[in-house]
Amino acid sequence: MTAGWDAVRDGDALYRRFLLRDRANDGKFLTGVISTGIYCLPSCPARRPKRENVRFFHDPDEARRSGLRPCFRCRPDSFYRGEEFHENLFEQTAARVRTKPGAFRGIADVARAAGLSRTALNDLFREHAHESPGAFLRRVRAEAVCEALRKGAKPGDAAAAAGIGGSSTFHQQFLARTGLTPAAYVGLRDAREFILKLPRDYRTREVLAFFGRDKEGVSERVSERGFSKCFEVEGRAVVVEVEFNKQSAHCRTDPGYAYPAHHAVLRMLGFESDAAAFERQFAGKTAKDAIAGMFRQQRGLRIPCTPDLWEALGWAIIGQQISLQVAVTLRRGLIGALGREHASGLKAFPSAEVVAGVDVEFLRGLKFSKSKAEYLLAAARAVASGEVPLARLRELSAHHAARMLGAIRGVGPWTVQYVFLRGAGFADCLPAGDAGLARGLAGLGGERPDETGVRQALDRFAPFRSLAACHVWASLNNEHGG
Repeated sequence: MTAGWDAVRDGDALYRRFLLRDRANDGKFLTGVISTGIYCLPSCPARRPKRENVRFFHDPDEARRSGLRPCFRCRPDSFYRGEEFHENLFEQTAARVRTKPGAFRGIADVARAAGLSRTALNDLFREHAHESPGAFLRRVRAEAVCEALRKGAKPGDAAAAAGIGGSSTFHQQFLARTGLTPAAYVGLRDAREFILKLPRDYRTREVLAFFGRDKEGVSERVSERGFSKCFEVEGRAVVVEVEFNKQSAHCRTDPGYAYPAHHAVLRMLGFESDAAAFERQFAGKTAKDAIAGMFRQQRGLRIPCTPDLWEALGWAIIGQQISLQVAVTLRRGLIGALGREHASGLKAFPSAEVVAGVDVEFLRGLKFSKSKAEYLLAAARAVASGEVPLARLRELSAHHAARMLGAIRGVGPWTVQYVFLRGAGFADCLPAGDAGLARGLAGLGGERPDETGVRQALDRFAPFRSLAACHVWASLNNEHGG
């Protein structure tokens, strides 16, 4: 221990930061736990010890001189050597499962491949994929089956190759994840219409609010019963129309584009959101606080996402530090000027390649500020060049992906978290600096919190902070949320 941290006041302040598990504090100090004899990074997922058992250090050498050893779970020495050990372990393990999901019959097989216990494997996937190993395995299997069916495989063969045992299990999991039976999915090849079975208690209000933020929008049209959305597929503008009817969604699209339209609709309707697990854990009747009450009132809420990641990144940069009204006006002008037009008159959000081809003065002519124009162009050029591979972002560790996005000029923590939430579908995101979250939490009682206060209010809903944030936005009557 150095003299600067001997004071109780300084130690207490560091302990409060330690409780946040914020990776932004990694490298700023180390935490020594004298009751266990280890030292950890501030973001370590291990259970927090009592204050009297904690000491703080500047670096690993200082901690080791006090007789402590490095934590196996957070690997502080690897971090200080610049080795992202757990990121690499996750990405390598996840890649092995994606390459041959049928070789992994269960979580035990994944744990053996990673060389970890089941508990450590769960920590690894929760931190880097924002989902449990079981959820990851189910998702990868479903993606493998879909790819095989598109290539002409029979449903039974596709399921067996992906490691799904039993026809009833296969059909149940496939329907829950895709909204279609395997036979109906195969039929998309020649279809212009398809009907999705919606999850139980599905709420349409938040979806319509999300895609109806711009009442004069040129990329979306929203009605009381559904919406139309234009997006780009391989250089062509495609439109999908979604009409809600009780527990189903009737979808129509252009000939030959049913497969990409189906993929886009699943994202836009929030099929990846594990609302049931979130509600079981945090919306029970025994929870009496105002936030839990809000969750119960909005039961069934899911997270609508953009059709692709680039649209989420572009929208986030446009919306940084300005009002929603100004942001939608800028977005509308950008789409109107650069978006590929569909026969319906709707236009797609312009691709990164198209945006990268203009200059600052062009965007200035669309009422962008100089800095916002520079930030959008920097992002578009990073994506168009392949420097930031958005298509692969969901395959990376969330921490690795955050560093890649954060390296783009003008992309800060709020933007990264928003893109993760609305674009990548990560389940445990918290754009804590969001003004709407602060306003929504204040509406539940008490003073309007600052960024630290937002974290303190919503961190307890990990590993589902993305859904918790969307519930807070939805409580604002969908006028300004997310």
